[in-house]
Amino acid sequence: MGCTVSCMQQMTMSLFCKNSSNSVSDLQGKLERKLYLAKESPEPDFDISDCELRRVPSGIYLCCKVYRKQNLFLQNNKLETLNGGGLLSDLYIIKVLNISSNKFLQIPYDIKYLVNLTELYVQDNFIEFIPDSIESLQNLRIFNLSRNRLKCLTPYLGKLINLRKLIISENNTLKELCPELCFATNIISIEIDAENFIFPPSEVVSLGTEEIMKYLCKKSNTDYIPPIPLDSELPSVQSPSAVMDPFHKPSIKTWEEQEAAIIEQENKYHEVAKQQREKFLSKVLQEQQELDSEIAKVHGNKELERQKLLKAIQEEEKDIEFLVNKFIQSEFLKPEILQQQLAHEQLEHDRLLEIVRQNYDNVKKFEVLKAMEMLIEEDFCIQHSKKHYENSLSLVKQSALMQELEGNDKLEELLLAKDQSRTALVGQLLEDQDVQKALVASLMEKTDARTWSLNEEISLISSHLVRLSAIEQEKKKMEISYNYNALLHQRVQMVNLLDDLLEQQSKRRHQLINTLKEMENEADFKSSDFWLRNYQKLIDSAPRNLLDVGKHLDPAFASQLLEYGVIHCLPFLVKFLFSEGSLLDITHDNLKECGISLSSDRDNILKAIDSYVGAKNQSYQNIDMPDSSIPSAPPKQDIEEQNCTGVVTANEVQDSIYESECVICMDCNCEVVFVPCGHMCCCLICSKNEMDSCPLCRSVIERIIQVRVA
Repeated sequence: MGCTVSCMQQMTMSLFCKNSSNSVSDLQGKLERKLYLAKESPEPDFDISDCELRRVPSGIYLCCKVYRKQNLFLQNNKLETLNGGGLLSDLYIIKVLNISSNKFLQIPYDIKYLVNLTELYVQDNFIEFIPDSIESLQNLRIFNLSRNRLKCLTPYLGKLINLRKLIISENNTLKELCPELCFATNIISIEIDAENFIFPPSEVVSLGTEEIMKYLCKKSNTDYIPPIPLDSELPSVQSPSAVMDPFHKPSIKTWEEQEAAIIEQENKYHEVAKQQREKFLSKVLQEQQELDSEIAKVHGNKELERQKLLKAIQEEEKDIEFLVNKFIQSEFLKPEILQQQLAHEQLEHDRLLEIVRQNYDNVKKFEVLKAMEMLIEEDFCIQHSKKHYENSLSLVKQSALMQELEGNDKLEELLLAKDQSRTALVGQLLEDQDVQKALVASLMEKTDARTWSLNEEISLISSHLVRLSAIEQEKKKMEISYNYNALLHQRVQMVNLLDDLLEQQSKRRHQLINTLKEMENEADFKSSDFWLRNYQKLIDSAPRNLLDVGKHLDPAFASQLLEYGVIHCLPFLVKFLFSEGSLLDITHDNLKECGISLSSDRDNILKAIDSYVGAKNQSYQNIDMPDSSIPSAPPKQDIEEQNCTGVVTANEVQDSIYESECVICMDCNCEVVFVPCGHMCCCLICSKNEMDSCPLCRSVIERIIQVRVA
């Protein structure tokens, strides 16, 4: 009886969450009340929500089948699976299933047995994908998947011909709809977050469900079919794989036949229960027999040990009896004989004691002599080791002093040679006008706003080409051929734009060279320090930190400036980028004071700043938090202070660099673009080998463009 009570307590504890705020007894009482109401109430609802259950109680699905319940509510629990309640095939008559606000990681594959289901609510869980067996729910009309972790949608959603409402909002990792969704022609409402989507584009998503369906039909090369109006009745579909209802009989059968069928079904259940009970009893009897045999073995071993103990006791008793008899016999001897024996024994004892004492004195003397000899030897060894240590220490000190003197002499010679070399180099630099001219040309190219903007645009386009090539490699690994033409079109456009930017860069370089030639024709060119003075003028006139702005500029801010066509105005913004203030504090007057005279450029710069701040705010709002009650984004004031300055730290710059390794050597980074396919998947060293076709798409290579991802 005690074991039965303990097992029942363990089963009760396993149903509820251990760290619950309510006691187990309260939760158990609440569950029992709900089960009682569900069984006794004539309503079609079976509600066991808000009980903090970790698993579905056993027999729930069979109860829904027996009591003909059509709505099953399991929301607001701690469930991770639907196992434990019985067979899901018993829920074939269920029309509404609510498992929201739980801990489900996936929708079970056996959901296909719920063929009469019309509403399915699974919001507020951790579901990442939808099983393909969802196609069996042909009568499903409302499907709520909001606030989960969906990454993609299954194409089998297009087979739900009666689906009316699909809710997939607040799934931050979901970026695309499946094109096959257009075949579910009766959808009248799709609730999604427009700003997160790539396919369809956000501008299409914001126009509503009808435009989304038209866009999907266009991409699937099918005609758009308007949904059936809400006031019209949708056709009821029975899936071929549906489980037959054993209680549903043809209407031609009489009440007596139906009652007989029910009694027969109950008899079958009783027979199965009887078989299971007999099987359980036979198992218990077998275990009892095994236990009895083990107990018999233990008793046999104990009996053997008892026999051995008794035998040992008898032997001891015999020895004691023998000693007693011998002592009794000695009592009958004469006293004179006993006294002689005792005297003889005393003399023998004294003689042996004297011999032992003499031996002991000899042994002690020998041990003392040996110990003294060992002490003398140890003292001699210590004195010898000490003398040797002092000699070696003096030698080490002398060698260390000699090495230090030699090191100081070599260091002085090295410093002197370095000073002489530096003096010679500075003198050569002052005398070599070609080197001075090259330094002026390099500084002019670094401080030129047009050259800097062209380099930044080339770097951004190269980064996008690297990303596209890496995405296509991942799709090939996963054998995904979807959206290939769109990627090809983007690569070709970027390659054309890259050609144009490289040509503009070359032209600008020629313009700077012509400017240097014009500087050579000035009147004071003959002076020896002409190029040094111009180098100093360029350094003085360059904006503060312009030479290092590319290392600390946020790529997201550069992309916004490039998108609005004001990347050439970046040198004028250096003062704001490296100040402690926020970009949101910049006004028209500030930009005008910095030298930006065109009002259109000032307007576009402010628009780019607003877009950059909005993107930063959105990136903070999309961060997943473990507890939904905790805000997912920091306060707006903190975002403006920390993330809207337009520059990033060294660690953030390192993390923002997108690297892709060469597909041939798998060691270096990609540095060349193949034309016309536009793949950037090979390093410069491997591209110098004789290659006729692209290693990624096997298309013919017409020419190769060398670029560098900044």
